[in-house]
Amino acid sequence: MDIIFSELNNTGIITLNRPKALNALNLDMAKKLFDKLKEWENNNNIKRVLLIGEGKHFCAGGDVKNLSLEGKESPLRKDFFFSEYKLNYQISNFKKTYLSLWNGVVMGGGIGLSLYGNYRIVTDTTKFAMPETAIGFFPDVGGSYFLPRIKNNVGIFLALTGHVIDSNEILNLGLGTHYCPNSEIENFIDQYIMEGNIKEFKIPAENSSKKSINHALINECFEGDITNIFKKLQSKNIDLFNILNKKCPMSLLATSTLLNKGKSKDLKQCLEMEFNLSQKMVYRDDFDEGIDAVLISKHHNPNWNPSSIIDIELKDVDKLFELNSNTLNL
Repeated sequence: MDIIFSELNNTGIITLNRPKALNALNLDMAKKLFDKLKEWENNNNIKRVLLIGEGKHFCAGGDVKNLSLEGKESPLRKDFFFSEYKLNYQISNFKKTYLSLWNGVVMGGGIGLSLYGNYRIVTDTTKFAMPETAIGFFPDVGGSYFLPRIKNNVGIFLALTGHVIDSNEILNLGLGTHYCPNSEIENFIDQYIMEGNIKEFKIPAENSSKKSINHALINECFEGDITNIFKKLQSKNIDLFNILNKKCPMSLLATSTLLNKGKSKDLKQCLEMEFNLSQKMVYRDDFDEGIDAVLISKHHNPNWNPSSIIDIELKDVDKLFELNSNTLNL
């Protein structure tokens, strides 16, 4: 089974059980989790929920590889995002304590399964990222809500570059709520299940001294529209410029626009906007091109169309955000 539910001592335990796929979320998992949370919310014997990933990783995101392999004619491209975003919103409104153990990789859809709960436990191996611009998509699962609200333009930086941040930076940015060393994970889980306690651990000095990103540079360079960001990076940091240059140009423009719109919206409005946008982006050739380059053939050399942001007219970006009949009815 791709997702396992169990109950122990008033705790509902969810185990994402696709370790070979880094516990990537598929449609069946999303539907089952939605139904189970609904059941547990109405079950007085369940006081709290624990979400974990089987193996070394929490969740690498949504199973977009399968989405691409199923083809454009498949209803999966609509059904998956519909169920995933409904689940994200459900988690944000879940009335009982909801704790996720962020061990190993936490990316994309895995963030959507956990960020809107009460607690996110960061370990020594946690790696957090929103890498969607590398596959012709955009940072979704409420990315337009939480990313613009991260201080000093770090959210837009994470959204555009797909940069991976470590446990210290995750805590520093307020994305994670608590730290637990890997050696204490089993004890931590036992205490939470048996007593509802969330044990506090001090971040080791060697962890707290790490600085994975340059906040001053990011705050300066990731201000304004995507054209200005490119210009600033070209003169300030050629490495970051080159990283952005490899991402899908339409994804960069869509993401920049999306996050700017998300600044003034609540989570519900952001998820509705993202669902609308998803149903344009997943049918562009860039989506399949990016997934093939990163996840299937793995040649990491996609041929984007258009190939540069200067080849994209703003009216084409505006069309992506035109309202269509796709709504989540949240």
